[in-house]
Amino acid sequence: MKESADKLLDNLSRKVIGESTIESPSLDFTQTLMSRINMLHTYKVTAYEPLISMRSWILIAFGMIAILGYSVFGTSKSENGLLSDLGLERFSNYEFTNPLASMEFSQTVIYSVVLFAIMLCIQIPLLKRYFNQRLDV
Repeated sequence: MKESADKLLDNLSRKVIGESTIESPSLDFTQTLMSRINMLHTYKVTAYEPLISMRSWILIAFGMIAILGYSVFGTSKSENGLLSDLGLERFSNYEFTNPLASMEFSQTVIYSVVLFAIMLCIQIPLLKRYFNQRLDV
């Protein structure tokens, strides 16, 4: 029975294969395929662009140098200035008190804050690497 089933299947497959015609692609198959490939979504490459441009850094540095230069070389030693008119002399001997000096933290709070800081220091580089790899793909 098994041999007769094999013969029937073999005859059927020969008949089907014999009746089928060889298919050939159309003449503009390659061009059509390439146009469809070009229409597919291409990944947009994200180029690195700093948040603060070089021009801005130069302006910030120039401003800081100008402020420093003015404070060193441009100020006079006279007592008649803008701040002397405000009457801030009474605050010269004022002592500031620390409002947190009397607070005491439990060991649990200290351990949790230290652990949180350590975990934060570990997670920031890991997340940075993860998002950099995600953007590079």
